[in-house]
Amino acid sequence: MKRFYIYITAFLLAACGSNMPDGYSSSDSYPSISPDYTDITIPGNIAPMNFRIENRGERYLTLFTAGNTKTAVKGDVVAPNRRQWENLKREGNIDVQVFVKENGSWTGYKPFTMTVADDIDPYISYRLIPPSVESYERLSINQRDLTSFKEKVIYANSMVQKGESGQCINCHHYRNWETDNMQFHARQFLGGTIILFDGDLRKVNLKTDSTISAGVYPAWHPTHDYIAYSTNKTHQSIHTADYNRIEVTDEESDLILYDIRANAVSIIENDPDKFECFPAWTPDGLTLYYVSADYIAPFDKNRMNRVFLDSHTIKYDLYRKPFNPDSRTWGPSELVIDASAIGKSITLPRISPDGRHLMFSMGDYGIFHIWHRDADLYMMDLNDGSVRSLDEVNSPDVESYHSWSSNGRWVIFSTRREDGAYTRLYLTHMDTEGNFSKPFTIPQRNPDFNRNFMFSFNIPEFMKEPVTVSAGTFAKFIKDNDAQPVSFQTKKEE
Repeated sequence: MKRFYIYITAFLLAACGSNMPDGYSSSDSYPSISPDYTDITIPGNIAPMNFRIENRGERYLTLFTAGNTKTAVKGDVVAPNRRQWENLKREGNIDVQVFVKENGSWTGYKPFTMTVADDIDPYISYRLIPPSVESYERLSINQRDLTSFKEKVIYANSMVQKGESGQCINCHHYRNWETDNMQFHARQFLGGTIILFDGDLRKVNLKTDSTISAGVYPAWHPTHDYIAYSTNKTHQSIHTADYNRIEVTDEESDLILYDIRANAVSIIENDPDKFECFPAWTPDGLTLYYVSADYIAPFDKNRMNRVFLDSHTIKYDLYRKPFNPDSRTWGPSELVIDASAIGKSITLPRISPDGRHLMFSMGDYGIFHIWHRDADLYMMDLNDGSVRSLDEVNSPDVESYHSWSSNGRWVIFSTRREDGAYTRLYLTHMDTEGNFSKPFTIPQRNPDFNRNFMFSFNIPEFMKEPVTVSAGTFAKFIKDNDAQPVSFQTKKEE
């Protein structure tokens, strides 16, 4: 490593005090820091980007410079306080230089920049999942304030249980990033779909004699009081040899529409020779995107065994279907991306708020990509139909569940890039040309958090505001109310 000796300037000494090194060797390498926050683009309202310096040393000092504002932080754990951080961000882009003293000599590492860009929705929510499927009672849905380090439980499995009867909560979702219209499922004991609709709680059973299950993966309609759901009969398998450790496969899956005001469901798609899943609305609510796989097998007692044996060959394509929300009528489905023709499988379509871009995860097979190391993020330009791999975002490990911020400038996604075992949440910024910045993990008060936390984050969703209904209120409502049945309506077609 090439080094040369320089003397620190008198200006720097005056700005940061006598604790700054009075001379140091300059390195042309970045410091080793964790998390890696070198040369990233950050939201204007993000919490302090705390990190640990991992270079060996006796003393450490980090200098932050933004405009005329300078802040020096001592120690290998670099955590500027809230006032210092806000003062730096207010000046614009933040330059960071790390100094390390070892064997009596200081080294000044190559400076890096945190580019301050658009603000981000101040809240996210996610599922926290314990490492064992045998301890799912510890699962919770939490919300985090991205402008600080505050975290709060929205609802937890452990809040409603009786003896061996427990719950499994999943699929939290909001309409237009606003929390007065939200939903999640409480499965098993005292189960039902919990819907907060214009501030009022309801608990419904979306299963009817004409549908294969209750609602599963949701998509709130952006302008009308509907929720599109997949309905799924799924099975989970745990592999001891396959590097994709857990697989979830559909035995059957369809799409339904729930009319909240009418308390009624209707069929969107239910071809018996297809697995339809993961609905997603365009921002105008006039088109529903979803994924579908062709699969023909008898509906007998051996069907699930056949699906399991065929799971590596089941590949999902991307479709869309026009919708008239006023008349609740549907047009014909259209194939958008024939992924199976190139030996790939698409899942989790999500459309940007301006309707321009559609992001999805694509892997070699299946729909449950959370454990598929081959799964990467892709984006389709809905104006010209072009598709590209997000190489600037992807890693050699899993990239899966992703969500757009309400201003369309930020994407949050789950990835196993850090250790291959636990999903962590990463942010990336999209510029006006559709290019993404270097991804980075959400900041934590303790920069060692991800290394020590043995839960996975999944299903990250942005929110403009926090959920204000308390976890205790949700729990009492679930205990005190039976799930109300829904009626079934015949599907309308144009």
